[in-house]
Amino acid sequence: MSIEQKKFKRLRKEIQFVQSELDYVLEVLKEWHLEFENYHRQYCKNKDIDLDELNKQNGKKVDRIIPKPAKKETGLVIYGDNKEEKIFKKIYKQIAKKLHPDIGGDEEEFKKATAAMSEKNLEKLLDICDRHVILLKIDKELIKTLEKQISETKDKIKKEKSTYSWMLYSCASEKCKVNVIKKFLKHLFDYEEKQ
Repeated sequence: MSIEQKKFKRLRKEIQFVQSELDYVLEVLKEWHLEFENYHRQYCKNKDIDLDELNKQNGKKVDRIIPKPAKKETGLVIYGDNKEEKIFKKIYKQIAKKLHPDIGGDEEEFKKATAAMSEKNLEKLLDICDRHVILLKIDKELIKTLEKQISETKDKIKKEKSTYSWMLYSCASEKCKVNVIKKFLKHLFDYEEKQ
């Protein structure tokens, strides 16, 4: 086994791990964004903090800190550079040659590959290759693209774990939860309770 193959094997394990971590964090946050919303609203209600008035007074700041969700574009994939785009297309073509429904391939797996391609998710594409014994040429560009995906995934995890919802989820005590809400109110509204 060459050094590039060994490095690729190690990076495959790492991307699987970090992707699994990101999936876990996002799954937790699906529930905890709502938990945070309910908790901070109840806290404000208990403390007679007028959230509507705070929102009105700080509307521009709130919009800047909590932007409206962007509309999801369909079918448009933006790549960092031409080499990266070629790697994705090359892998996708190899998958299509084996899995495309028009040639008797697995339609569900092909749909997963198409979704992974549009998400620009190399880990999912490589996983499909593994499941269907699609052999890839392991070269420096593939390794570089894999390293970039690992770095980007780690950045996404870090960003998601910096949210107030994750902070609240991570709390083991009521005091911790109250401190998260106070930090949130200070950050968003510059609001501090009078002692």
